[in-house]
Amino acid sequence: MCGGGGSPSTTGGGGGSPGGTTECDRIRLVEVVEAILRPDGSFDHRPVSTRNQYINLDYAPDHPEWGRRIRLRARVAWVSGANRSLAGQTVYWYFNAGGGNRAGLPASQRASFESEGGDRARTTSTADASGWTNVASFCPSTYAGDRFDVFATDNSGYTGGMAAGSYTVWRRLFWELDCMRRPDGAGTYSDRADTGRLEQHFQRLFIQLVRTGTDGSPAHRRMIKTTEAATWAPGVRDGTGAPRYFHLCLVDTVAAGPAQVTLTLTVTPTSNRFRLDCSQYLLERTNWLVRASYTTADGVTGTVPPGNFTLTEAGSPATGDDRFVLTVSVNGLGGDLTRLVRIEYTINNWTELSGVQSGQATLVGIRWRERHWRNTPGDIGNSTLNTMVHEPGHALGLTARKLPTGANNPNYYLIPGGPHCNALSNQCLMYEANSTSTTLCTNCTDCAKGRHLVSLPIRATDDY
Repeated sequence: MCGGGGSPSTTGGGGGSPGGTTECDRIRLVEVVEAILRPDGSFDHRPVSTRNQYINLDYAPDHPEWGRRIRLRARVAWVSGANRSLAGQTVYWYFNAGGGNRAGLPASQRASFESEGGDRARTTSTADASGWTNVASFCPSTYAGDRFDVFATDNSGYTGGMAAGSYTVWRRLFWELDCMRRPDGAGTYSDRADTGRLEQHFQRLFIQLVRTGTDGSPAHRRMIKTTEAATWAPGVRDGTGAPRYFHLCLVDTVAAGPAQVTLTLTVTPTSNRFRLDCSQYLLERTNWLVRASYTTADGVTGTVPPGNFTLTEAGSPATGDDRFVLTVSVNGLGGDLTRLVRIEYTINNWTELSGVQSGQATLVGIRWRERHWRNTPGDIGNSTLNTMVHEPGHALGLTARKLPTGANNPNYYLIPGGPHCNALSNQCLMYEANSTSTTLCTNCTDCAKGRHLVSLPIRATDDY
């Protein structure tokens, strides 16, 4: 037996040396705990765990699963049971990376002990007199889905020991949904928002979505212009979570432009109503007419006053017959009005978009989808989900110019609207044109997993 306070005949470290260390000189691990840092700088202890680590959130004592730094401590004791001081005894820390972890990451993104980006695969901590070690910090990588098993051991060869937790890299984002009221007042566009599939899509990227705010069911507007999105969306927003926040708005129509288009029509005493299909023309109720002129059958010409035109809307995108109806009066015009009157008129014709990203907000136009895919209703949902992921994808830094390893992204390309992807025969949902695809290509998935997501928006040209 060893004495309680005596000195050992041979001083051993860690697990000792088999050739001459006595039982008095050997230590054993008693427990490994997570050290919860309190605001006053002290620590509480809790059992280590297997969990998701949300690396993009700010650490809080009540939420040690937030942040990239995991604080660990170990307690050792003499194998002999002696009660003498354990000050200076060493515990060795190491981790095993999961087999599916992303290889080739730069040092700043790899897992490390002690500091983020330190690229230290091992570390040590030293016990105090009672056997508790100082804190060993473990920082997982920034690549989503990477898993790490951490261990503490008294073996200087960094083998064996006790499990110190298993951690999988996740990120968390906050999102809000606002769905505009339908034009007929019968409900809103919320039936087109498949929130379950949206959350599943982000889960595959190891992003947990937390819904915030309320659906304000904003009043119907026939169109929201791209130049208005930045001021309209904040007016219906009440969610929190910035700067890790995005806002989805399902609206009637998203409009860009306009472009001036000149058309002609012929008015007769029995025909003065004309159809402009909504699949080709998008007009404002006001400010749609630029100018108009006429020529009668007997050669009289002149200008048609705006008051001679009446613009209404009829039909439904569900039946494919939604249209603007233009009624023209020739009252007050000169010349022979009993026969043909040829009218040439120029309009402001807006371009209908599938959606637009404006700051933290994604506006998704529903009327166009309900018209375009009315014969395949399931594709309305797929197309909507495409934009609900595509536009926030830009805020997440997709399509990125570089992959997380630093290699060039072969599918990265620019159009006037920004960076997009041409992988999967242009079926990656980050392609420039809307489709029914709900699939991210391998490279866009890689980019999404590599983003730290501490703050949105992220540019496609930003580093990881």
